[in-house]
Order: sequence, then C-alpha cells, then structure tokens
Amino acid sequence: MVSAVSTSSAGVSAALQRFDGAAARVASPRSAAEPVTAVTELASASFGVSVNTAVLKSTIEAEKRVLDILV
Repeated sequence: MVSAVSTSSAGVSAALQRFDGAAARVASPRSAAEPVTAVTELASASFGVSVNTAVLKSTIEAEKRVLDILV
C-alpha cells in the first residue's frame, strides 16, 4: 500500500503542475489563439488532482483499517 500512497502523491503533484501550467496559458494573452485547448487542459488537470486525491484518501483509509485489525 505504500506504493499506492507514493504513486497517488506523485500523481497529485504532477496534476497540480499541469494545472498551474494550464492556468497560466488560460490567463496569458498569447494563448488567445487556443483558448479551448488551454481550458480543456485545465479541466483535465483538475480531474487528475481529484482522482489521485481520491486514491490517496482510499489508500490511507485502508491502511487505517489494517492497523485497527492488527492492534
């Protein structure tokens, strides 16, 4: 389960970096030619954060249940 925590944490980090880059492209006047692409990337990165956060939360809850059984 430790690998699930590290993988989902890395996924959250990567998605946040993508989100930051996409947000900068949405706000940039130079990206006016491709606003749909920038907003789509922003939505995709947001979904990536949500999914990886859910996996992280689920993994932590599963680890808590295992520890409760063992203790």
